[in-house]
Amino acid sequence: MPDYTALKLLGIAGVLSYGVARLATKAGVVGYNRYTLVAVPIAGMPKMPRGYRVEPIAPEKLATLEIDANSEEQARRFDQGLTCLAAYNARDEFVGITWVGTAPFEETMVHLRFEVPDMAIWDTGLWIHPDHRLGRAFAALWAGTAEWMAARGRKWSMSWIADYNLPSLLSHRRMQSATVGHITTVRFFRWQYMAQGVPKIVRIDRDAPPIMRMNLPSPALENA
Repeated sequence: MPDYTALKLLGIAGVLSYGVARLATKAGVVGYNRYTLVAVPIAGMPKMPRGYRVEPIAPEKLATLEIDANSEEQARRFDQGLTCLAAYNARDEFVGITWVGTAPFEETMVHLRFEVPDMAIWDTGLWIHPDHRLGRAFAALWAGTAEWMAARGRKWSMSWIADYNLPSLLSHRRMQSATVGHITTVRFFRWQYMAQGVPKIVRIDRDAPPIMRMNLPSPALENA
């Protein structure tokens, strides 16, 4: 359970979401998820740390590395048009990856398809090798994301975060992220309900996933 300081930062919605998600997990037949949708401006992303480099990695080379996504998940992401960016330090050691793309992306944690605006990309699956989590790998991967975006004229990187995942929320906030919405999904056996999706109710094993069209921050949020 999050400590008192974390609970204050998460707010009532985050605390309730954490509790309901835990109960749903224990119930088994019911699933509950609530996510915060965030957009990070390219201007808020860090510069490349000295000695690091980030570059796209081919599926064949990625398959030789031990990461958090198995071969099936890697293939699924590549098939959807995502690019895997790999980071290396000054000793040419592999330190982590992130996935970026501009095409619609279907998630597996919930039955859902994301679409981003023309000026944005979708980022997902940032992972850092356990031996390098105290270094500059995180900054390098975000700097590499910024370089990838700049080469394509994109200004925002969009993603979703469980609304009780405090470390991720705070790390995005340090990069001047803007909250652009929330989504809540409820699963009962094979049926899923999501108020914000189109359509709202789907059968997971039969229907196409609902579409979530992401929106850029409003002018008020951009200037916040």
